[in-house]
Amino acid sequence: MEGLSDVASFATKLKNTLIQYHSIEEEKWRVAKKTKDVTVWRKPSEEFNGYLIAV
Repeated sequence: MEGLSDVASFATKLKNTLIQYHSIEEEKWRVAKKTKDVTVWRKPSEEFNGYLIAV
């Protein structure tokens, strides 16, 4: 059952990462695109080459 503990560990890490992303200060986000219905925000990722995107 080692595989299940790996999944649980991964799920916990993922949950903590998402909570961390949600807690990023608002001023660190920049508007990437805005329409009358939707605003897309982005922030450079510290973990990979690219951006975190929030809608």
